[in-house]
Amino acid sequence: MKTIQRFAILMLVLSTSLTAGAIDIKLKKDQAVVDGITYTINTKKQTASVVKGQELYVGDIVIPDKIVVDSVTCYVESISPNAFKGCPGLTSIVIPDGILKIGNSAFEGCASLTEITLPGRIQEIPAELFKDCSSLTTIILPEGLKKMSTGTFQGCKSLAEFTFPAGITEIPANTFAGCSELRYVTLPTGTKKIGSEVFEDCTALEYIEIPTGVSAIGSEAFKGCVSLKEFRFPSGVSVIAANLFRGCSELTGVDISNSISKIEHDAFNGCSSLDSISLSNSVSSIGSSAFEGCVGLRGVRLPNSVKEIPSSAFKGCASLAQIALPNSLLKIGSDAFEGCASLTTLTLPLSLKEIGSDAFGGCNSLMDIYCNSATPVKISGDSFGKATQKEAIVHVKKGFTNNYNLDKQWKKFLNIINQEN
Repeated sequence: MKTIQRFAILMLVLSTSLTAGAIDIKLKKDQAVVDGITYTINTKKQTASVVKGQELYVGDIVIPDKIVVDSVTCYVESISPNAFKGCPGLTSIVIPDGILKIGNSAFEGCASLTEITLPGRIQEIPAELFKDCSSLTTIILPEGLKKMSTGTFQGCKSLAEFTFPAGITEIPANTFAGCSELRYVTLPTGTKKIGSEVFEDCTALEYIEIPTGVSAIGSEAFKGCVSLKEFRFPSGVSVIAANLFRGCSELTGVDISNSISKIEHDAFNGCSSLDSISLSNSVSSIGSSAFEGCVGLRGVRLPNSVKEIPSSAFKGCASLAQIALPNSLLKIGSDAFEGCASLTTLTLPLSLKEIGSDAFGGCNSLMDIYCNSATPVKISGDSFGKATQKEAIVHVKKGFTNNYNLDKQWKKFLNIINQEN
């Protein structure tokens, strides 16, 4: 009887052991859940990829280097797009060295994630990988990284400093947009291009050194960087892009290299602390509203290569007291100097053919206008404000005042006199 009982107990233990040892994760439509992590499985290739689960991932996650599914050992080689997207309760994650690829937005919106280390075999970071990870402060990227895609750290509001691996040559669009605590960034010496909106609204960024090899900086790259104080363009950049420094209210000094040939629209719009600007002869084109709202701008030197001052170029530059118009100038666009309340004297070059509507509207301190052409420049009825028409003195070369007194628009000025020699 005792022998039978011992045999029954032995069989029960053995049966229990076999059952425990035989536990195996089963596939369901090529997916399996192991320790709370969902994977897509390829049993033939013995590979697994982390994917988004039916429930949000929370807490501390450790991704294993391999899992067993249907008695097959599968190696975890990738993290699929959106795998952890929108998991605000995810506090940390350990990624194994075997991971070769990570998909777009894999960690987007992980608002509690504070630090992360990417494995050394990753060579490319996909788009918006850490977008809106608002608590992320520490990111360690592999030294062999070769490429980044758009919006990698966009909205990472707690990120204060960042150093790129040496192999990165292009900083793509929106990389740090909205990183409001970012103060220090080290760009690799091999950087050739900075994309659009890369540092937009990085409100704590005070200074950044651009490597000499950079040949292009995209539009709005520093838009809204209200703490940026100074900037130097490397010699390879030829265009100051649209809205590049728009709203950079603390920007006081800009070193514009001799390679700059074009300033696009709104490039310095709202740079209220900019004191003066001097453009080299290489600049031939200035965009509309390029310096609009630069209320601290007191003096501007425009090169002879500029043939047109476009609409609203210096609109609202309330401190602008002097402007030297180039001898090659053909046209001044509408609203070009509207609201330049400190402008007192204006000399119109011989080359000038046309002044647009409201070009000098609201320039109530403009009391002396010097006209060098015998033929009156074409103006509209409101190219100059009423105060200027009634009170300013128009100085015309001797012998040509009658041309101005007979002109339909110029005769509205009450004081047209001969210039003194």
